[in-house]
Amino acid sequence: MGEAINPWIHILAATIWLGPQVFLFMGAVPALRTVEDVQARAKAMRVLTTRFGYLAWGALAVLVITGIANLYEQEQSVSELFDLNFGVIFQIKMTLVVATVVLTAIHSFVIGPRMLDMQESVADEAQIASTRRLSIIISSVNLLVAVGIIFCAALLDSTYALE
Repeated sequence: MGEAINPWIHILAATIWLGPQVFLFMGAVPALRTVEDVQARAKAMRVLTTRFGYLAWGALAVLVITGIANLYEQEQSVSELFDLNFGVIFQIKMTLVVATVVLTAIHSFVIGPRMLDMQESVADEAQIASTRRLSIIISSVNLLVAVGIIFCAALLDSTYALE
């Protein structure tokens, strides 16, 4: 039973990472865009995205730590990390993990703050729209990458079942 704790924490962290992304992308941000008071919208967006940022980065940290621990618990040899079944899927998953960390960092530390600053200073709407499009593109790609990571995890689990 003890061997289930680390994978459970990993799955829980993945849920905490992916669920709010979907909620923000499909629900919260579009709903906030309907708020006509620009200052109120900007303030609400800052509070929402700041809290999500703490949650997201915490979940990512837990995912990396428990992911490494899961790898050691499975006792995979180095040669298995490069075989055609497990290895290729694992390498794709790790590439997607790096991509999601990079995309999250770009959005969290560059695009998001720029967008919030522009909204709070009531910048030119064309400028805001351009940054908003970039934000939506990065968020969309990051969401797809996260879904891809979950798919790779399922493939890895099925690879274990075949052995």
